[in-house]
Amino acid sequence: MFRFLVALFISLFPAAGGRRFLYNILLGYNISGGAKIGFLTVISVKSFTSKENLRTGMFNLFKGPIDIVIGKGARIGRFNRFTCSKHVLDERFNSRKYNPRLTLGANTLILNEHFFDVYGEVTVGDGSWIAGHGSQFWTHGLSVMDRDIHIGNGNYIGSGVRFAPGTSLGNENIVSLGSVVVSKLTCSSSLVSGFPAKPIRCIAEEKKLGKYRFSFEDWQN
Repeated sequence: MFRFLVALFISLFPAAGGRRFLYNILLGYNISGGAKIGFLTVISVKSFTSKENLRTGMFNLFKGPIDIVIGKGARIGRFNRFTCSKHVLDERFNSRKYNPRLTLGANTLILNEHFFDVYGEVTVGDGSWIAGHGSQFWTHGLSVMDRDIHIGNGNYIGSGVRFAPGTSLGNENIVSLGSVVVSKLTCSSSLVSGFPAKPIRCIAEEKKLGKYRFSFEDWQN
């Protein structure tokens, strides 16, 4: 609770550079010098490391015994939650093998109002976007042991997508809004959709022609 209160105090500091400085000094994080941490973005975790040019918006919450590593140029929007309960540290849960860890690759984007349940390991590969609003990533549940979620490079995930524990996604896919991923999908350059989500068709040729382009060059903060 003390750590959370310190993080809450830091999140109220008026200058983004000051918030970064205080997080590093008071809570021992390693947030790079070029990072901008949004107002009322509360970071109360086990460890937090970011490379150059991290940008976060306002009202994000990082809370729990989570190790967080964020790559160069990553951007996080507003009202996102990355959480894990501290009870996973209790000795009685040793057999559950919780491993709270979040890794966001270089040039990733987490837009607005997404939820990450980080009781296992969640990785989002370089250049992948969690776009739109309201997607959820779950790593724990009743009797779940295969809990980690791994998302490859260059994926675009639309609004309202759900990832169940133990799921994964290949590279360069487009996941349509409202899809529910319940398995390990090894496909690449595919349109993925449905419940359960599955590859619908290959989009490699369309991407070569410039369709499905998403880039920070085309996106305004």
